[in-house]
Amino acid sequence: MKKPIPTPLRAVLAGLALAMLAAAPAAAQQADAVLRDFQPTGDYLLEVAGQDAPAAEIYQSDRVPAFLIVTAALPSPTLLLPREGSVQTVSIMKLAKRGSGSVDILADAELSPVGRFRLEGEEVLFAVDGRQVKLKPRPYLLGSQSVGAMLDYSPEYRRRAGAYRPDSTALAALDGHAQPVRVLVYFGSWCSFCKQYVPLLLKVAEELEGSRVAFEFYGLPRTGFNDDPRAQRDDVHAVPTGIVFVGGREAGRIEGAEWQRPEQALRRIVSG
Repeated sequence: MKKPIPTPLRAVLAGLALAMLAAAPAAAQQADAVLRDFQPTGDYLLEVAGQDAPAAEIYQSDRVPAFLIVTAALPSPTLLLPREGSVQTVSIMKLAKRGSGSVDILADAELSPVGRFRLEGEEVLFAVDGRQVKLKPRPYLLGSQSVGAMLDYSPEYRRRAGAYRPDSTALAALDGHAQPVRVLVYFGSWCSFCKQYVPLLLKVAEELEGSRVAFEFYGLPRTGFNDDPRAQRDDVHAVPTGIVFVGGREAGRIEGAEWQRPEQALRRIVSG
């Protein structure tokens, strides 16, 4: 009888397989036309057989849509297809991890159906190889958060921040500002607009580290955030909202379309 591979060894083999795929020539890695461009997501946590799997890599594709789970706690990478409600597995050797951190399923991959999933509230439940699996939402970021805590919370934040190129002229003006500036950002880690644009300001904050411009991020709950005492005090009714204080007084707010280039909005407010 074939002996099962011990979990620690499986984890090593899985890591080696992904490393080999990432290093393989692109010509040998033709991606599937649909099951491709899976991006790391920090929105979910994985539980297998009642135990958290903190090292699990969870990816999401907007093309299908679909979720891809890679973890040593399961025998093979697992694919969830919400439109079909199906659960399928794929050989780890049929995944291509790109330099950007995204993952493609290769065109010649064979998917093996293992069942269907069910929903219980916001949790996704299914079974693989006799193991009960639960995909559950990550707890929201609430209260005061540093730049580092924000980037550590979600690979999406880190990826979007890393890809953003702020306006160098605006950065130089902010870096040389004589008065202390404080930027207080109200956001929701559950908010799709925040996920897209708050990381841009995280990049700006990294670029201005050591300057007189300080940043604080304050997470609000998904429901009833208008009842948050601090949000009430600052008259915040939508997220993201960036309140800019110059010399201790509110000088303006970053709202709406201004989030597309937050460093330019910040420079305009600071310049009066």
